Amino acid sequence: MTHPREIIRKQVVAQLVGQTSVGANVFASRVAPLITNGWQNELPAIIVYTLDEQGELLHTAPREYLRTVQLVVEIHASAVDALDDTLDSLARQVENLLLVDDTLGGTVNDLRYASTKMILRDDGDELLGGCRIIFNAEYLDRHPDDRFNASLPDFNTLATDYSLNNQQADAADRATTLIKDLNP
Repeated sequence: MTHPREIIRKQVVAQLVGQTSVGANVFASRVAPLITNGWQNELPAIIVYTLDEQGELLHTAPREYLRTVQLVVEIHASAVDALDDTLDSLARQVENLLLVDDTLGGTVNDLRYASTKMILRDDGDELLGGCRIIFNAEYLDRHPDDRFNASLPDFNTLATDYSLNNQQADAADRATTLIKDLNP
């Protein structure tokens, strides 16, 4: 079963691909775009990933957690004279696209802007700039999940046998109930 964090990342990528100035250069992985040679030729680019997550018990039966994960949208661009303007423009595009629907198409309960960090990296021959936008994505997670519930056998028969204050020791004197075919 797919983890909700993966679903959230993929939804963010789907909402950003082709909708910003980076075009199709939107990736749901910190590794894939950065390990290939010449990835700097793909700039500007957006990388989507998740960081830390906290949870709190919201309901005890069935057990349901309210989780908040840090969703990161990281923008990379070549460091040229207009670097800050490029990063700010892309950041505004990302913020507008994601915050217009604070449920990310129903994948989260709430999406809130948290912070932005601007970075400048000297990676070898080329100076690169970046903008790391962090959102808090809140979602509900049930345990056991629906897959567990689907694995349970159907509840077709109910049988009870009871005695008032254990006064009817003989099984023939006890009250019994038998209900069959609950799920026709």
